[in-house]
Amino acid sequence: MEKSKVLIVGGTGYLGKRLVKASLGLGHETYVLQRKEIGVDIEKVQMLLSFKEEGAHLVEASFDDQQSLVDAVKLVDVVICAISGRFLPSEFGTDPSRMGNAMEPGRITFDDKMVVRKAIEEAGIPHTYISANCFAAYFLGGLCQPGHIIPSRDHVSLLGDANQKAIYVDEDDISVYTIHTIDDPRTLNKTIYIRPPKNILSQEKLLRFGRI
Repeated sequence: MEKSKVLIVGGTGYLGKRLVKASLGLGHETYVLQRKEIGVDIEKVQMLLSFKEEGAHLVEASFDDQQSLVDAVKLVDVVICAISGRFLPSEFGTDPSRMGNAMEPGRITFDDKMVVRKAIEEAGIPHTYISANCFAAYFLGGLCQPGHIIPSRDHVSLLGDANQKAIYVDEDDISVYTIHTIDDPRTLNKTIYIRPPKNILSQEKLLRFGRI
């Protein structure tokens, strides 16, 4: 079976670069959107060139130029948006359809994602939603302290009684699971939940790990 061609939008971002590597590693013909506005951002240019050396195709397009985006999408079977055929929107976190009771300001993000979902479904676009819950590097390193990826030496703020559990998933694993959905018909128009049983942990347990 011939593998799908993939376009990754946001390929130089935190998760995007992992998606590019996973797509190439799993043998997909991979296209990376190169925004015309990239200018002289040396780090991003170098990253794009490294993708090209690894076998990816660079496609120049702009969010301000609809036709350039249409032309880019026509090159592939699947579009993955980390910021044609099946569309994987930029979600990757908690499933917004299950966050109706979320508090502000986080609620705004979930509401915005539901607007995108509604537009996708009303347009009849084949899609897959990826719910990967919490990025491990973002949340584990700082022991669930918002804005920190390194533990504080002074104190840790407990979230409630610290016994509520969350699911932490390695970003590289998220990328590989995402690419695996592309040619799996079971994932079409579905939500894929990534939740390894051993990765379901409370903050209290994380703190005990941190003291080891």
